[in-house]
Amino acid sequence: MESFALFVIAVIIWFLLLFAGLNYIFFRRDHQEVDKQLAKRITPRNVMAKEFNKLDILHRWMDAMAERGSKIEVMSDSQTITQDLILAGNPYGLTTDRINGAKMLGAIFGGGVGFFLFLIGFPMGIILLVFLPVVCYLSPMLLIKYLAKKRQEEMRMELPDFMDMMSITLKAGMGLDEALAYYVSTNKGPLSDEFGRMHQEINFGVQREMAYRSLMKRTTSTELEALIQSMIQANNLGTPIAETFALQAEEMRRMRAEKAKEAAGKAAPKISLVSAFVIAPSIVMLILSAFIYSFFVAKEIF
Repeated sequence: MESFALFVIAVIIWFLLLFAGLNYIFFRRDHQEVDKQLAKRITPRNVMAKEFNKLDILHRWMDAMAERGSKIEVMSDSQTITQDLILAGNPYGLTTDRINGAKMLGAIFGGGVGFFLFLIGFPMGIILLVFLPVVCYLSPMLLIKYLAKKRQEEMRMELPDFMDMMSITLKAGMGLDEALAYYVSTNKGPLSDEFGRMHQEINFGVQREMAYRSLMKRTTSTELEALIQSMIQANNLGTPIAETFALQAEEMRRMRAEKAKEAAGKAAPKISLVSAFVIAPSIVMLILSAFIYSFFVAKEIF
């Protein structure tokens, strides 16, 4: 009786082991299929891990110096940095504290490079020793300002196309939220990212007017601010906005053409200044050099 019980237990154990082995095989097969599908649609995870590790190391250094950097606000201001980061779209996972840490790292790096160049007798080494730490200290903040300005300019350039698409989709019968979702899903760029964030806030329950005004705080474009004001007015009064999109798109293109003509008009005096103070003296020096060479140097050679 006992031997029969042991036999039954052994059979059950072998059956469970076989069942576990089959489940493991099915799990591995499904896991490989998931990895295969993910590889087709997103960046491979090993590449993402490498990129993350590189940024993560730099972020750790920034975080380590953030406290010291926040106490030194020479030629920098945390509120200005925060606003510039918002306008730049918070690139590369940067925060105000990390920018404060980055400026300290830049100062240390610039000081080290300047001291090394001074030791090896590099020309103007003493000047580099003084100014290189200052330049590297300011470079993170200047970079964020440049990225913010570039991003806002890209948003301004994308705005007429956005309004054309919104006008067409609204006239075709879509609602405002559906038209925004369609634009976000079919376009890539900073303007699409900002409207996608606004649309997501509305879906999460944020009041529509509050979401609109939050978008206004993330832009410096007067054209976009005027558009958002129109959207707020249309939301409060319940008026159709399709015609507003079309009219503002046409007006923006007209203003863009006027600005291009104005920039072209301002370029002519600058070209004249360059011609008067750079090109003309260079030509005179070239003629004078040829004259001196032909009458003095060439006669001594021959």
